[in-house]
Amino acid sequence: MTPPPSGKHSRSNTPSQPMRSELEQFAEHCRAWYYHQDDGAGRAMTQTLATLPPSQRAPFARLQASIRSGYHASVSARRDAEFKAHLNAMKPGGSLMPHSRADPKGQLAKKERYERLDRFIRTWCTMGMPGTKPFFQGLWAVMRLQVVPEELGGAGPYRIEWEIDDAVFKESGGKDFMLEAIDVLKGVLAFEETTSLSRTSSTNSSAPAFTPLSPIHSRSQSQPLPSDRTPTSRSQKPPPIASTTQTKRPRAPSDPFLDTPTLSTSYSSAKTGTSHLSTSGSSAADEPITPTTPLGDVDDLFAAAPPNRNHEFSESDGYLRTWTAPDLPNPEYLSLLTLFPPFIARDTLPRFPVTAPTARLADIEEGPDDDVEGRKEIRIGTGTMWLGPTRRTDGWQGGWWTRLKLWLSRLFC
Repeated sequence: MTPPPSGKHSRSNTPSQPMRSELEQFAEHCRAWYYHQDDGAGRAMTQTLATLPPSQRAPFARLQASIRSGYHASVSARRDAEFKAHLNAMKPGGSLMPHSRADPKGQLAKKERYERLDRFIRTWCTMGMPGTKPFFQGLWAVMRLQVVPEELGGAGPYRIEWEIDDAVFKESGGKDFMLEAIDVLKGVLAFEETTSLSRTSSTNSSAPAFTPLSPIHSRSQSQPLPSDRTPTSRSQKPPPIASTTQTKRPRAPSDPFLDTPTLSTSYSSAKTGTSHLSTSGSSAADEPITPTTPLGDVDDLFAAAPPNRNHEFSESDGYLRTWTAPDLPNPEYLSLLTLFPPFIARDTLPRFPVTAPTARLADIEEGPDDDVEGRKEIRIGTGTMWLGPTRRTDGWQGGWWTRLKLWLSRLFC
């Protein structure tokens, strides 16, 4: 007889597992590359992933994804902190020179606002920067509608409120654009801002990312019934999920259940179909973890990272902020509008719906109007805008020469 094979050849060799020291060294390369942009560490990280055998690639890829996610979360948190700090430190008109702040309606203040806005537009509003174009389209529309009479769909004596997402400042053109846009809008032009009550749809709910399933979708409803179940329980109403799944199953002409619509038989078919579904689902869920993944060594490396890191910073993202147009007279608005390039100023200007003469806006002493459904909103560029309850100060129409020019423009344009 042929002797049995020796023990060392009776089973296949177990794939080698990565050492903890190798994972720690790879983690150091990832941190140096993402957090410090170390080129040598980036090459080492890429080389490590390229030379790994397939059986060891999963823990390394998982570790890299965890560190990359933490880096992006830290960048988002730092940008949000800078945005809020700069916004809270800025006062309306606070970036002007002291002599301009002393007389905000004087010629020196008007000249400084013109020059600062001109520099801002020349730097960030160009054809080669499409990311900032929606912002400037909305800014141009706000300033243009302020000089249009109310009966023609403009703002007239009221100040426009412009609601935009904070992400427009933080993501359109980088950190420099964010800081300079806040400085010009609030510190130079004297926009007033308040946090809106609404948030964007991506972060509209503070509920956890994974909510428990409803009872009809729980695992206990999709498992096959145990054999020791009492006969009286068979008369109960079948679970809705099981019956729905079974009725939608395509049936063959020879299906024995086609002409048996009784409760007991249909329940048996639902039970059979549910058994198949639960068997396939449980086989995938109960499948043993691949032994090549070193759970004992890798879990410690991920334990230092806080769970659900992205949800922690999502509370600071997605906020809408309402910017109220500055209280400037029409002549200055017309002067500032000439600074916008043609590819912004040639856009079609939407108009506010003209209300009846008897209708009135909310009184400022009654507080802000929270009736969003009844508010007449328009959209251009980014965000939404509407007529606010705040009225402009006396003299907003300018002198007789400005009124004549506006009348001629309405007559021939």
